[in-house]
Amino acid sequence: MKHKRGHIVSQYIISTAVLLIAGWAVFFPENILGIQILDYNVHLMIGMFLIGFGALTINYTKVMVTSLGACMLLCIFLKNESNEAMIMPIANTEAKLSVAHFNVSNVQDLDHLINTIDDLDVDLLSFQELTPDWNYILQEKLKTQYPYNMSIVRIDPYGMAMYSKENFVSIDTFMFDNKPNLQAELLIDSKKISVFGSYVVPEITKASTVQTKEHLDMISYKIRDTQSPVIALGDYNMVYWANAISRFRAKAQVIHSRRDVYEDGLKPPYDHIFFTTDMECTKFENINDLKEKHIGILGAYQIKTKYIIDKSLSTTLSSLSI
Repeated sequence: MKHKRGHIVSQYIISTAVLLIAGWAVFFPENILGIQILDYNVHLMIGMFLIGFGALTINYTKVMVTSLGACMLLCIFLKNESNEAMIMPIANTEAKLSVAHFNVSNVQDLDHLINTIDDLDVDLLSFQELTPDWNYILQEKLKTQYPYNMSIVRIDPYGMAMYSKENFVSIDTFMFDNKPNLQAELLIDSKKISVFGSYVVPEITKASTVQTKEHLDMISYKIRDTQSPVIALGDYNMVYWANAISRFRAKAQVIHSRRDVYEDGLKPPYDHIFFTTDMECTKFENINDLKEKHIGILGAYQIKTKYIIDKSLSTTLSSLSI
């Protein structure tokens, strides 16, 4: 009897611990500890599954049900924070723009990077953590294929550049706390598309958490103030299911490009591409080097057909009212 009672108590203790950990990871990540735990939500999800499977083998039914339920909760949470499209949209006849983003501090093989860029053949390239050495290399290697560029060269992590096959309609910077953000506009098939490039400070202290929120608020305002469809990319230095990113997506009214969690040795992704609701993501991939180390991301986008129809109808109605 005592042995059986001990098993029951053990199950309740383990089940309670599982629920507390899962609940903390999903619902209470506002402080520094919670933010750090967020990075390991995928690990926790796998751990919950393994605990549930292990509990099944020793007939700990309550622990099994609780652990698998917690695993399901984390799965739903992660999926809700990603791109909800189950399949990529079919290509339409509207304006399209393909982009690739690289953090050059992750690049160890220059020749492989240039070969990768040649193979990808995207319309626009984004680079971050651009130092004077990297700026010289990229200017020399890309001047033929990507003749139009703007580079902000720094010795800190905030250097960045955009390279384009087509001339920019406009390209400018806006500053946040002496940190540059790029804002470019391209004309694709007579349609304007804007591209934002940003490098956001990671949330590792209370001060940096406040700074990150203010920076994302500024980017949100700039996106909402832009009349054309927008693609926003860069190293945001947090997982896409972080609360700060969720608030940013809501304020800027943008969609995340990732449809699932990419794990390179169980390391969560910190680089992201967002797009406004008048666009669709038709392709998204992670870019790795020859050693399977993550160096960048690739996305392809098109303007929604419905957006063109709605805009044309609005223009027609405005003309009639005049």
